[in-house]
Amino acid sequence: MIWNIRNLVVFVFVIVMWMIVDHLHINNVLAFIIIFILMFLVLYVPILFTVLWDSNLKRIEKFLMSRKNKPEYHLFYALANEIDEEVEDSTRLLLQKYKGIHKQALYKTVFAFYKKEILTVKEEIEFIKPRAYKNYYRAIVCMEEGNNAEAHKIIHDIPTPWMRNAILSELELKSNHYAAALKLAQQALHQSKGLQKYVLFKTYQRKFPEMQSVNGTQL
Repeated sequence: MIWNIRNLVVFVFVIVMWMIVDHLHINNVLAFIIIFILMFLVLYVPILFTVLWDSNLKRIEKFLMSRKNKPEYHLFYALANEIDEEVEDSTRLLLQKYKGIHKQALYKTVFAFYKKEILTVKEEIEFIKPRAYKNYYRAIVCMEEGNNAEAHKIIHDIPTPWMRNAILSELELKSNHYAAALKLAQQALHQSKGLQKYVLFKTYQRKFPEMQSVNGTQL
């Protein structure tokens, strides 16, 4: 069995921690709980930080590229870089893996939106949870259908700032208000974190020549 660096670090960490708690004469059950919690922090907190809160785009891209065999992560990379075949493959694998109606609806909606199949998006969004994502795609459907007034109503019910500004930016762009669209896109990018920030950045690179870098970072 070939161990990667992460497995080796975990193994050494467990051995060292067990020696420490044994030296401190801590009850075995309590020692196991402490080590389990520390292992969780060491293994998963860095991943959660990158996925949800990181703003370092190069670090996020490196994270995604190192996990191309995991469709949960690779879908973000493929969407951001518009790699059609890999978007389709990742979506197919995720639909095979997750059978819950809400996750199925979300992945189908994401794929349909990527393919600009608005009718499919309209069918699937009714099954999406949480509500913020449902309203996000509902507003997009209204916008694509030219119902901007209804889109604006829905946008006000979206609690996530980057989602609101991302859609408002698209509305301004469709109305040929480039400067307003650019400002809203910059706000959405600033408000977003983690994997979503990476997807927005790569998307805005294609739409706005002024957004080729963030804080000097260029991908």
